[in-house]
Amino acid sequence: MQLRDAAETLGVHYQTAYGWVRQGTLPARKTPRGYEVDESDVRELAALRAAGDEPPREVRVRNWAAQADRLYAALAAGDEAQARHDLARLDPGVPLSVLCDQVIAPALRRLGAGWATGQVSIAAEHRATAICERLIATRVHQPQGRPRGVAVTATPPGERHALPALMAAACLREDHWQVHHLAADLPAAEVIAIAAETGATLIVLSSATASAVSAAASEAREIGVLLPAVRVLAGRPGDTLARLRELARSADSS
Repeated sequence: MQLRDAAETLGVHYQTAYGWVRQGTLPARKTPRGYEVDESDVRELAALRAAGDEPPREVRVRNWAAQADRLYAALAAGDEAQARHDLARLDPGVPLSVLCDQVIAPALRRLGAGWATGQVSIAAEHRATAICERLIATRVHQPQGRPRGVAVTATPPGERHALPALMAAACLREDHWQVHHLAADLPAAEVIAIAAETGATLIVLSSATASAVSAAASEAREIGVLLPAVRVLAGRPGDTLARLRELARSADSS
């Protein structure tokens, strides 16, 4: 819907709604006709205001690399309290999906590179991953309002890194999807069964390693044959949640 229509729905002046767009409070996209917003985002904002809660202002971060470096130091030291504090400094003004893309994922990639060169032990990398899983889990919530659709998140068989799929689930929930998160290393038949049982229209297969990419592509083809009405997104290492959100929305509108 157009931003002017959203302002009317929210009972505010256009400039107020435009200010929310500039702050990042109301997600919008620029088109030749002006700003467009999703009705689900407008409904969520209306519900917040009806409850007497004005939405938080967006936190503007000048140096994301510094935030990722700070989290990396805490994770490398196994200091979960410090890691939680570092992320809390950005809460609630930064969406979880942005935190994952800009802070958590870069910190973990750096740890992974350290493991590859022998500078970080396997135990330390697993400890850091477990800390991030707990930090993400405490921030995941399902916004009010009708969901966009039903999604299933998992990893292809043989991929035991569950964190990318957890990030995908968090991103989709944040964007009003009802998500069934299946974690890691699940046979394709099980993913297909859950998708059919829940009426899912979207399946996301996340890969943290290059070796899992071909398995994800193969599983996506298998699902496409058995569930042709379901959109399957097979992620690759380095893919962003911002891109996932964009692709998921395109699947929702198709």
